Amino acid sequence: MKAAIAAAVLLLAACTTEPTQHLPAPRPAPPPAPQFVPPAGFTKLRLSLVPYASAEELKAAHGPLVAWLSMKLKVPVELVISENYDDAAAKLQKGEVDLVEMSSYAYVRAQKWLKLRPLVTAIADGSATAGGYIIVRQDSPLRRLEDLKGSAFGFVDPASAAGYLYPLKLLKDRGLDPKSLFASTQFMGNHENVLMAIYEGAIDAGATYEGSLPALRRSKKIDPLNFRIIAKTPRTPRDLYCVRADLPPAIAEQLTTLFLGLSSRDRHGREVLAPLSVNGFLPFDDRLYDGVRAAAAEVDAQ
Repeated sequence: MKAAIAAAVLLLAACTTEPTQHLPAPRPAPPPAPQFVPPAGFTKLRLSLVPYASAEELKAAHGPLVAWLSMKLKVPVELVISENYDDAAAKLQKGEVDLVEMSSYAYVRAQKWLKLRPLVTAIADGSATAGGYIIVRQDSPLRRLEDLKGSAFGFVDPASAAGYLYPLKLLKDRGLDPKSLFASTQFMGNHENVLMAIYEGAIDAGATYEGSLPALRRSKKIDPLNFRIIAKTPRTPRDLYCVRADLPPAIAEQLTTLFLGLSSRDRHGREVLAPLSVNGFLPFDDRLYDGVRAAAAEVDAQ
């Protein structure tokens, strides 16, 4: 009897033993990506910026990007602040810089007389476009565009979309002629200057882009609630990066790869992009700028 029980136990154990699992063989690690080798004669990259903010703010915000590009390209990266929006393109034409961060209207203007190679368009707040504002002080009696009659008004730059072109189009679409509407107008050079002139009472109203208010809070600790938005302009494409047409293709391709690989979704990407208030980049699509061309043609015709 004992022998029969023992045999039954062994038989039961044999029936309930799980079959041996054959795990897949581990995959071999992917080979490391080839390191970029600078072409002969490429000893530094000169990056030019349109002066949409103060030079100090631009240098601080672009510092991490400059350091990262230098590490990836294995050459020093030199930051060049242009005198105005069109000067950035002029420097590219003269061969004084290699890479330019350019606003949408500055790009459309430059494209008429300069051969450019656009690489990528920036994304911020989850969008490749940004809105613009007509702004007054919070305590101003001005509440509508029509109330601007006889006021002192500040634009950013003749090549700024949010700071000139689209506000001009908005006024003309409302039947308002800037030449007779304003007592005076002036170009302030950058968005922060427009806001500061409004804040200090030097002008009554001005045009700027939507990101200028949080930027002013970061740079000057001025609460955006000190201002009031009386009108909004259509959204425009965000800044893009262009290289000069004769830059060696290997460098342009590497820059495109590097920019497209940056994302605020990972820690290192955030370290580079957060000071720029940028989420990442999209491959350049020239069709995105058709609206800017149409607005420019309409304003010119009027």
